[in-house]
Amino acid sequence: MLKSLISLVLVLFVTSCSQGIMGGNIEKNLEATDKIYGRCDNPYRSMTNVEKEICRGKVAAAGPDGKIDDPISLNDIFDRFNNPNKNIVYGGLSVNQYLWQGSLFVLENYPLQTVDSQGGFISTDWIISKDDPSRRCQIKINVISQDLISTGVKTKLICQEKDNDQWYPDNTILVEEEKKITLTILEKAQELSNLADLS
Repeated sequence: MLKSLISLVLVLFVTSCSQGIMGGNIEKNLEATDKIYGRCDNPYRSMTNVEKEICRGKVAAAGPDGKIDDPISLNDIFDRFNNPNKNIVYGGLSVNQYLWQGSLFVLENYPLQTVDSQGGFISTDWIISKDDPSRRCQIKINVISQDLISTGVKTKLICQEKDNDQWYPDNTILVEEEKKITLTILEKAQELSNLADLS
């Protein structure tokens, strides 16, 4: 009798787990609670903090139909610097627009490998100096704030050296150069913010 009772409890437990806490299909139940809490903040969804931030970014980037469309045009971005009074809305921009614009301004003369307005990340392609073709560097900028603050942008320089046609990491620490790039971004961001306040 005891074994039958335990078996019955186990069967009910497994059945309830497969149907979710509220009965029925788990995904449908999650979608129902998404309407209450929002998909990214639904306590019934297992998400890390990083996954939640990515989720919030995708929601912010989505249009009224819930789809992410309209990729950013670099021509429009650089046109903003030539015409500071022209309003350009960056689709999916989830970081401070002036820090973002300042970062693009600083890197406008370099070939860009990655431009992710959603994550606030920009990376140049490898930059090789004519004076030293055996060394190359990349500039990586990450805008991490929605506010125009001095700690809202981080810069990293990564360099490599060439030896026998192979590139190897150069362990040189370029803190001062990184600071100079960051300060230039902050100055440009402040200038753009002041221009916006005047218009």
